[in-house]
Amino acid sequence: MDDATPAVPDVPGYHLISWRGVVPDELAQTFTEARTGMNDAPSGDIAYGEDPWDVERTRYAARVIEERGDQLTTVAAVDDATGAIAGFTELVVPGDGKGDAQHYGTAVLPAHRGHGLALWMKAEQILQTRIHFPDLDALLTDTVDTNTPMRRTNTHLGYKPTGAVHRRTLDL
Repeated sequence: MDDATPAVPDVPGYHLISWRGVVPDELAQTFTEARTGMNDAPSGDIAYGEDPWDVERTRYAARVIEERGDQLTTVAAVDDATGAIAGFTELVVPGDGKGDAQHYGTAVLPAHRGHGLALWMKAEQILQTRIHFPDLDALLTDTVDTNTPMRRTNTHLGYKPTGAVHRRTLDL
């Protein structure tokens, strides 16, 4: 991976935390609530609807990644005033720490958007990944064309377009 990561300032009123694997017990509920930040992410012409999460599903998703031999790393922004997670970004690294890692999701709850949390979290994720997984080749992320804020974030961090995905739906 390229060593250049743009400097990103801290966001006043928040602090970053991180963990590997399953979310720690003391953060499980607030992290699960933060996952709802994905529900209104721009999705182009496809309506995905709400994706309900509970603590059990949150933990299960992380365990599945571990059971297949990969490593899940999470960086989250915590609201200093409430102690609640305001946003997160997840990255899945191949079990051997080589090849390409894949961002699984980045979300910020609506009340906390517009402060630069996604940029801050993803920049921290890149820095931590370089330290803990030096043999990785690249980080991959995907963003729908209509999600202008996340496209801007990814461009600022140095991500380059490498292809396009065309999703289609079939009503049943």
